[in-house]
Amino acid sequence: MRAGPISSESVNTSATTTVPAGSSGGRSLRPLLVLCALALAALGIAIFVSSRFLIGSFEQVEAAAVEQKAAQVYNAFEADLRQLAISNRDYAEWDDAAEFVHSGNPQFVAANFVRESLNGMHVDVVWIADHSGHEAFSCFMDRRTGQVVSPAPRAYLQGLQRFLADPSLMQRPPAERIVDTPHGLAAVAALEVRRTDRSQPTGAVMLFARFIEAAEITRVRDTSQLPVAVTYLDDASKSQLPAPVRAWLDSSRSSRSFVLPHGKRAISGYAVVRDIDHRPAALLATPATRDILALGLRTTWYMLGSIGALLILFGAAVMSLVVRLQRSFAAGDAVRTRYRTIGAQLQESIVLIDAKTFDVIEVNEAVMRALDIRRKDVRGLRVQDIFPDISETMLRGAASRSAGRAIHESRALRRGGQPLETEVAISSMDIQGQRLLTLVGHDISHRRAAEERERANRRRLMQLAQQDSLTGLPNRVYLHSRLPLVLKKLKDNERLLALVYVDLDHFKNINDALGHPSGDQLLQIVAKRLRAAVAAHDLVAHMGGDEFVVVATLVPDVAGIEELASRLQTAVSAPVVLDSESVSVTASMGIALYPRDGRDVASLLKYADIALYHAKEAGRHCHRFFSSVMNTKVSEHVAVEQALRHAAGTQQIYMEYQPVIDLRTGRVASLEALMRWRHPERGTIAPGQFIPVAEKSGLIAELGEQALTQVLTQLAAWLAVDVPIVPIAVNVSPLQLERTDFAALVEKLAAKAGVDPRWLRFEITESAMMKEPERLIGTLERLRALGSQVLIDDFGTGYSSLSYLNRLPIDTLKIDRAFVADLDKGAARTPIIHAVIDLAKQLRLTTVAEGVETAEQAALLRDHGCDYAQGYHYSRPVAAHHCRSLLEELRRERALTQTMLVRAISS
Repeated sequence: MRAGPISSESVNTSATTTVPAGSSGGRSLRPLLVLCALALAALGIAIFVSSRFLIGSFEQVEAAAVEQKAAQVYNAFEADLRQLAISNRDYAEWDDAAEFVHSGNPQFVAANFVRESLNGMHVDVVWIADHSGHEAFSCFMDRRTGQVVSPAPRAYLQGLQRFLADPSLMQRPPAERIVDTPHGLAAVAALEVRRTDRSQPTGAVMLFARFIEAAEITRVRDTSQLPVAVTYLDDASKSQLPAPVRAWLDSSRSSRSFVLPHGKRAISGYAVVRDIDHRPAALLATPATRDILALGLRTTWYMLGSIGALLILFGAAVMSLVVRLQRSFAAGDAVRTRYRTIGAQLQESIVLIDAKTFDVIEVNEAVMRALDIRRKDVRGLRVQDIFPDISETMLRGAASRSAGRAIHESRALRRGGQPLETEVAISSMDIQGQRLLTLVGHDISHRRAAEERERANRRRLMQLAQQDSLTGLPNRVYLHSRLPLVLKKLKDNERLLALVYVDLDHFKNINDALGHPSGDQLLQIVAKRLRAAVAAHDLVAHMGGDEFVVVATLVPDVAGIEELASRLQTAVSAPVVLDSESVSVTASMGIALYPRDGRDVASLLKYADIALYHAKEAGRHCHRFFSSVMNTKVSEHVAVEQALRHAAGTQQIYMEYQPVIDLRTGRVASLEALMRWRHPERGTIAPGQFIPVAEKSGLIAELGEQALTQVLTQLAAWLAVDVPIVPIAVNVSPLQLERTDFAALVEKLAAKAGVDPRWLRFEITESAMMKEPERLIGTLERLRALGSQVLIDDFGTGYSSLSYLNRLPIDTLKIDRAFVADLDKGAARTPIIHAVIDLAKQLRLTTVAEGVETAEQAALLRDHGCDYAQGYHYSRPVAAHHCRSLLEELRRERALTQTMLVRAISS
């Protein structure tokens, strides 16, 4: 081996060129920055165009809805006037009325045209006259006084003569028989008086008139169930209308209704009422709030904003990665140069050896000075020539570890002097595929005597110590001894005390990625920042690991505590430089208040810890105040978990089976096994309540094995009595795949039950499949080699990579029920289902639609090319003995019908 200075160049034969800062690095980044700017500009334009299109669609829907309301108001107005025409027809085509025209009998008037009858028909004017205007009878009812005046004053008959002379006017719809009179708009109904059998015409016309006043508009409002306002269109009122409404009214081809938005909050629908000369006489308006537009704006900006934010974050991440890689390459040579210089100046003895042969490769200047040798003499050295007490066994143990270091005590030889007591730290490292061992010897002889004298004292002091050695903060012991005194002082104080439990998020990742020394350094920095973020009279304690407790005293109110939590978050999340690398961490915090939540240390710590748990459940990087509801949820979670631990492996856990139907034939193609839990005291517990608890507690692996065993046992039982079985799908948790050799377990349990694994199918959720697809491929291939099929469950709810989807050994895609639920109510989901089915066909996979509830959904899925379906439309999950009846129908090769289903389940 060639001897030389300790550096990475000794094991790296390739040359590395240091790039000066600010030279080619800046120029190489310029095109990338331009490209990112163009991409952001294109993204902005696309978001703007898309938003305008989507918002325009919502505006069209809103305008159509408001226009329909305006039409509804007009129809209510016309229906009210139609009652006037019906009343007129009932009186005009009546034998008594015809007799009155011939005889003038006053009893007819006294019996019919009185206040009660006119009020009930909403008639203001009655006029019986011939076509020339010769009057047989007339009357007018004053609505305010209820007095009926006969004959009617001539002023109230002005404008009504046209209906006596022109019977064709009565052919128009009721809402178009409007006359503008000196007393306002009047609706008119007029028919010739004749007998009931329409014989012997009298030549007289009976005319009913109703003035359009507030009562008429009230009835329109009640009929349409909409707010209605009326504007009588004279020159003064018309000038007060908005310009678009006036232009619409002046148009000769204007439609009956019109819609006008008033800003982004209100919109109105208008319906015009025209008189007998087709001139606008009145305007009916119904206002509405722009809820549809508001919904459209929120939906559009939420959706487009989320897409834009995700794309921007992705671009920023790519830019950050490129910049960091460039900086890393540029700094590589400088780092190696610094380490080589530092290694040459260290007083510690440093030895680099080959982990396979234990040959010495390099030593530093301190070793050569101690042994009085030159660089050329290093080639023949052995480890024992430098550290006699370091054996090959110790070296092999260090070489077998991939991380960490081993510390041993040994003598260190010195040429011409006595060996020194040395502490040797042995650590391993891999450089370009070569395993090396580094031995660092530190002279400890100078502290031996002092250690012996101080050992007894140190043990006693460590027992009494109340300060954390790593961070310098008070520790748990100090907190438990000091906090009761603080609470005692605050007993009669009106101010609050807040106990904040702080836990660093994902701190383990720092230790794993950068090493425990870096993690310790981070804890020290965070401790200083927490101490600086609180007042001098407040307490910050290190509870151990990555947990801290902040006790804030004399807090005036909850707002002050919120401000404190914000300061603590800001202090923790500020970037930290560890080994020349910038690292950012966040914290989750749980807060308990004295005296509201507890009056002793144990209660406050317990409740703050519960609040901390809820902060982590909420996504971390946040704080939560303790509440009694949290304690109840934790207690319920613990109760369910403990009950589930007792239920695992017992008959409380059982399986139900839901048929999967072939959409082409209608026959049962397979079954899905679904886990159920029947507690002896709580009764049946829903899967949505205990499955998440099983996932978090790790019980899901045991329950999954129990479910697989029950399914195999049921298949064996059916085979024993010659039941025509179909494959059964079993749901597999990601934890089962991580903690067990699942393929081997399936093979063992199937062999034990005497069932061919080809009768098994395994459903794995899309999110679990995409989490670590490379690691799952081997397991899935082994399952398929056994004859089992693999299905991706809930497809479409995760983020599948098409490249992995093409490589994964799977057989079926299960379309999530969310895409099937509204299939028969509109076309919104249809493109997604089309895409999934087409993708499956391209990959030569079959498709199963979950949650089919109606025959319409089943028909649409069959038309779209879906292969199989399951859901309540066919059958709910049923027990094994009910399921057997369904399987018996397979002998007859008939499609599953509702009659068969009812008969099977009731048997």
